[in-house]
Amino acid sequence: MTWATIPGKGRGVVAVDDCAAGTEVERAPVIVVPASDLIFRDGDPTVLEQYLLYWSDEPGAELCMGEGMLMMYNHSPTPNIEFHTGPDPLTMSVIALRDIVAGEELVYDYDCELWFELQSNSPTA
Repeated sequence: MTWATIPGKGRGVVAVDDCAAGTEVERAPVIVVPASDLIFRDGDPTVLEQYLLYWSDEPGAELCMGEGMLMMYNHSPTPNIEFHTGPDPLTMSVIALRDIVAGEELVYDYDCELWFELQSNSPTA
C-alpha cells in the first residue's frame, strides 16, 4: 500500500498489489491517549481530535493515535477494510474485508458522527 491524492478527499491510502479478503494490509503502532487527557470545547473538532481512534473500554486507555498510515485511511459507508486492536501490544491491524485490486482506495467506516460532508463524486462516499 501507499498514499496518494484522492480526488475530492485529499490524501488517502491505495493498494499497490491485489490482496485477498482477510489479509492484514498494515500493522502499525499506536500511542494510547487517556480520555481524561482531552480538553473538550465547543465548536469543530481540533486537528488532533479528528485523528483519535477507539482503543479500549479500559479506563485510562480509551483512545489512541495511530502511527504508520493509520491516520490516512478515508471514510466510506461501504468499507473494504477494518481496524483490529493487536495482535501485538500497542498495535492496530488493518484487515481486508473483501478482495481488493491494485490501485483501489482502502477505506473504512469511521463509525461515528461525521464532522465533514461526504463527496458525492467519490466512488467510496
